[in-house]
Amino acid sequence: MRKSELLKGSTEMVLLSILKNRDMYGYEIIEELKRISDGYLIFKEGMLYPALKKLEEKELVKSYWRDSLEGPSRKYYYITKNGVRELKEQITEWELFHEIFNKVVHHQK
Repeated sequence: MRKSELLKGSTEMVLLSILKNRDMYGYEIIEELKRISDGYLIFKEGMLYPALKKLEEKELVKSYWRDSLEGPSRKYYYITKNGVRELKEQITEWELFHEIFNKVVHHQK
């Protein structure tokens, strides 16, 4: 499985996870994910913003504008209560999948 395919399948969980710690604007999300994953998770703006928009439409994330001392106002995103619940469910599913996948991959006769 290619890294990009894995990322597409887990984008929602990754974004909700990063936003559970604090409110962030788009570029900050990109940089924080890159930092935390040691450069493995690299989101392009063309992937990030549509994903954030979908999360907003599902009411898992909300946004607001905040002035910046370093330029134009920035749009910050934060996780909602529904987003926290959804994240917990996705983590539970991910952990189960990971456990089952490991059993299959490491199965020996």
